[in-house]
Amino acid sequence: MRSSYLSIVVMLLVLPAVSGAAESNPKQAVAAKAAGQFGQELRKKLIESLQENGPAAAIDVCAKDAPAISARIENQLGVTIKRTSLKYRNPLNAPDAAEKQVLEVLAAAHSAGEKLPQAVSAFPNDRNRFYKPITMEQTCLKCHGDSTTISEAVRKELAVTYPEDKAVGYKEGDFRGIISVTVK
Repeated sequence: MRSSYLSIVVMLLVLPAVSGAAESNPKQAVAAKAAGQFGQELRKKLIESLQENGPAAAIDVCAKDAPAISARIENQLGVTIKRTSLKYRNPLNAPDAAEKQVLEVLAAAHSAGEKLPQAVSAFPNDRNRFYKPITMEQTCLKCHGDSTTISEAVRKELAVTYPEDKAVGYKEGDFRGIISVTVK
């Protein structure tokens, strides 16, 4: 019963998978483009940094490069972009009330074994929000995995860069958080 309730709640929020859905709402299309572009660019930069410099150096990508990537896309598309989670790394990325609600619904759905939607849209009633779920990949675990298996170098860098870090203890496939896009 709880599982079907979560499915209904998530489905009410889900951005339809039909390609025409975004076309019918230009703001939704812009938000989807921003979230996708940000996610792709950040992922590419993280993988390059991991391969060239190792996991400890990849922390700088999230701390320094991610804000620059989001600022560029924000200026290009007229949006604001934020990565947030219930277990955030940077207190500046703590979820607002609307983001927290979406995060809690998605986390509960994931915990119940539900397949997460590719995106969640909140565009009715002049709400201009788009949320893209983030799930953990194997590569992510080098910085977000079990704190006992994260390398000493990464633990030290995390302690310096993110002293209030909550974003560890994940496993591959876990729901990590969302890319939240607000259309201005």
